[in-house]
Amino acid sequence: MKNFAPSLIRRGLSRIFAPDTAQTPQQAGLATPPPVVVVGEVGLPVVLASPHSGQYYPAPFVHASRQPLAVLRSGEDSFVEELAAPAQALGPPLLYATFPRVYCDVNRAAWDMDPRMFEGPLPAFLKPTHRALSGLGSVPRIVADNRAIYRTRLPFMEAATRIKDCWMPYHGTLAQVLQATHARNGMALLLDLHSMPDAPEAGNPDFVLGDGHGVTCPERYVACAENTLGAMGFKTLRNTPYAGGYITQHYGRPHDGFYALQLEMRRSLYMDVTTRTKTQGFAALSTALAELVQALLALT
Repeated sequence: MKNFAPSLIRRGLSRIFAPDTAQTPQQAGLATPPPVVVVGEVGLPVVLASPHSGQYYPAPFVHASRQPLAVLRSGEDSFVEELAAPAQALGPPLLYATFPRVYCDVNRAAWDMDPRMFEGPLPAFLKPTHRALSGLGSVPRIVADNRAIYRTRLPFMEAATRIKDCWMPYHGTLAQVLQATHARNGMALLLDLHSMPDAPEAGNPDFVLGDGHGVTCPERYVACAENTLGAMGFKTLRNTPYAGGYITQHYGRPHDGFYALQLEMRRSLYMDVTTRTKTQGFAALSTALAELVQALLALT
């Protein structure tokens, strides 16, 4: 089976960062985020992950932004790793990023970036999708309500450094945990945990289950999640408006025994979205998430 971390990404980085060379002034001005956090040990066939709940906003990044920190945080999946703590206590490992998606979005392919946000010549391996061209690539150009993040164009070296220091460590760790889980159990079920704003156009679901429209996860696990949450009184939808991003699509390989289900939870269930503080609903949602994981573990 192919390695989860594509060699194309490593080759791209090796062309930019020559071995044993000193940092350029641009690189030296960038802060390295804390390492990816892994809580618990590989054992059970379920893996929990939160790619967007990081709250480390490097000062140079905030200074370079034309938006205040409150706006930069608008896409943050605040407290998701804390919501998942009781579920992790059941035995599955939990890993989460320490940096925010507005700085580096690991739910996009590494080189999925908008070329228009950079100055100077660009490498041929840049592969923007329509999401990147709309401003939402692995190094985003925009944040809430289509607001531009940066005052000026970025040197591509800065984006490449974020891929090296953020994207690669996150995916390297996630791939290692999933492969170890598969080796131990003959399968691995990734629950990719996210939070979402209210979605009145979709009827304001409490949870959205994303399996790439039936591609990344067997029906029995999706149905189990749907039925378990429904029995607790939550409104769930499948794949609308979120069918799963790069992580779900990349790691969900049912023919190889790797399953991936994206789980979006409505933020207003557990936090005040204006003040970004927890509400009384936090404990109830955290308990519900643990019950969901318990039901999925019973099915594996």
